[in-house]
Amino acid sequence: MSAGAELLTTAEPHLIPGCGETYGSLTHKLLLDPTVNHAETLILSNRVTDDYEVQRPPKSFTPKLNAGNGQRYTVLATEGLAEFEQQQLRNKAALNEFKRVAAIQSGQGEPRNVEDRLLIKSEFKLPMLTVRPDCVGVTRNLFLDEQYETPRDHSPSPYFMDNANPKKYFISRYAGHIPYGYAHFGKTNLPATNSALCDFTSDYRKRQSTEWAPVTISRPDPPFIIQPTTLYHKHVGMLPNYLGHVPGETFRFGKTFGTDTKDAKRWLRGDFSV
Repeated sequence: MSAGAELLTTAEPHLIPGCGETYGSLTHKLLLDPTVNHAETLILSNRVTDDYEVQRPPKSFTPKLNAGNGQRYTVLATEGLAEFEQQQLRNKAALNEFKRVAAIQSGQGEPRNVEDRLLIKSEFKLPMLTVRPDCVGVTRNLFLDEQYETPRDHSPSPYFMDNANPKKYFISRYAGHIPYGYAHFGKTNLPATNSALCDFTSDYRKRQSTEWAPVTISRPDPPFIIQPTTLYHKHVGMLPNYLGHVPGETFRFGKTFGTDTKDAKRWLRGDFSV
């Protein structure tokens, strides 16, 4: 092998991918081989001897920290503390001003200018005096007789508006279905949709009181006959080992399973008697 070829080849021992030992086994030998010129520092540095420490933010409360975004923690904390300090100074100044006004109005302080002299003649003086000390902390609820007002419906349906309502119509270019619209063909949009909606509302209320009204049929109970296809019997309870659903059983107690499951469908009919 020539000298030029020796410079291009990697000296033994070295890793040949796909040949010989596995990567982990061979690298283990290479790292422990005393004939290999190792570097002065390890691949994995010893973090115990490092002088660099991670500065973690304090766990205590930092005012105004969540008020800003897009900055580092140090910047946000500095701005938050500065704003908090300014707010505290403003509150302290307001408290001192309140104490000064109270002292002047109570005669404990001397007025220094015209504004302070006007405070003495004010109708309301500080500190406020308690008129009835025995009623301190008592909240009085005074009920006033006011006329009842029907709450306003901000989105009423045009289908169920009153027929005399002037807003009972569909807006122009409405692409939905217009009930009874075929009977008012040839009219403009507003009178046509108004008449169609009035016809729909009148017909709906008429059917609601006639065709769709609940029908009550009174007749005697059927004879005591157990049909093989009946699940919930009216006069016979369920077997104790029945694991299916019994309507309303969860909300009843105090009876045996057989007595409680007689006519189990009464809960579905709205009969909530025990």
